[in-house]
Amino acid sequence: MSGDGSDGTAARDPSTFTVTGGEAFRVNTEALQEAAASLTAALSCADAVLGRVESARAATWRGVCPGSATGAAFDSRAADLAGQARRAALDLRSARDGVAAAKAGYLAAEGWAATGGIGLPLGARLAVSGLVPSGYLWNLLGIPPGRLGAAALRGGATAVGDTVPGLSPWMPAGAPDDRISVVRHEVAPGSGDASTFAYAAESLRQAQGAAPLEDGTPVPPSSVLVERIPRADGSTAVVVTVPGTQSWAPDDAQGGVFDIEGNLDGMDGRDSHARQLIERALADQELRAGDSVVFNAHSQGSLHVLGLLGDKDFRSRYPVAAVTLLGGIPTAFPIPEDIPALTVSNEADIVPALSGSFPVPRPNVVDVQTPEHADGGGIVAAHDITQYAADARALDLSTDPSVRGYASVLGTVVGTGVVGAGVVRAGAARRERFVYTGTDTTTPLTPRLARGAGPPSPSAGPGPSR
Repeated sequence: MSGDGSDGTAARDPSTFTVTGGEAFRVNTEALQEAAASLTAALSCADAVLGRVESARAATWRGVCPGSATGAAFDSRAADLAGQARRAALDLRSARDGVAAAKAGYLAAEGWAATGGIGLPLGARLAVSGLVPSGYLWNLLGIPPGRLGAAALRGGATAVGDTVPGLSPWMPAGAPDDRISVVRHEVAPGSGDASTFAYAAESLRQAQGAAPLEDGTPVPPSSVLVERIPRADGSTAVVVTVPGTQSWAPDDAQGGVFDIEGNLDGMDGRDSHARQLIERALADQELRAGDSVVFNAHSQGSLHVLGLLGDKDFRSRYPVAAVTLLGGIPTAFPIPEDIPALTVSNEADIVPALSGSFPVPRPNVVDVQTPEHADGGGIVAAHDITQYAADARALDLSTDPSVRGYASVLGTVVGTGVVGAGVVRAGAARRERFVYTGTDTTTPLTPRLARGAGPPSPSAGPGPSR
């Protein structure tokens, strides 16, 4: 198969992606189309002028001595003018065609949205939502059935584990607010453009353990990545990357926080060990006025991030400026209207449907659905972060106005084109990256600590430089 990256995945065509929502990022396509029409008229006039310039150039060159300096100078300037006119014509034609394509895409997307999202993988939607009307019912109630089920499962499993000793090794131990231990390590800083979707996806692959860091070292399981990117005004963008499920044990015996226990707690919308890890990693950043937080999340990571966004106290302490979710569950929780977000879901991936609610267009949220991958592999492969990374690389080439609008917001926050780890200017902060690894100290194989009285958060070395 042909690949578009070192991971060997097949190249994607962004024109096949379905984009809904994101009205807040959209430009006025009707106004653009009117402008394009005016520019097309100007282009026609420019073509006529260009023809006259070429004619005058030829006549002048023929009418003067072959060695005339004046004739040569005129010819050179006329050639420059003709070249500029041709480039302008190309730009105008590109803009005109792009606007027409964007408008057609919007009409198609709006037609899809009017069906209530039934154009998504119908079998998967019906499997987790019951009959189609129930999907609308859950939307109206605002309580996704997946969250109700998660609460019941979590409570029931913990009760069984506490009362039936023989089953305790296979059941969650302790509670979501049991204090975890956290260790921080500084690692190689990122070397790519943090404003791209490809960079967000590669960071998620690294956090998931599917790809090494820039220096070839792996990220330990049960970790989040935190990257500090200095901005020209002296403030800092803090990018937090939260991976998906890493253990399918009900309660990971090694103390990993991204296990089934984490999924249930995350879906239930309550405190979780992963949320605690994120909050403690952010507290270590000592944010100042003007700093911003950006989240990248995949799968289970989206549950913890969206849960935190619903916590007003969390948002008052950590100003979230953008959220990018790949293969997450974007309808599990409402996304605050003042937070820009973009979600990517594959039509063969059942995970985004687990909340049981249909996606509805939201002004501040760009929902991108990608077609089933040509690589195949079924629902398991459809959910893989490496497959989503291929979608993300293609999304960077999308011309959809909502996608480009969100990308512009992201670029403004982290600094478009910010790469490398060297000194930005004399005395300026440098780009840094840290791994925060959390360990659940209460597992089926370890003694239970007093709730909330776990060990303090150890830190390897001094805190992030300021």
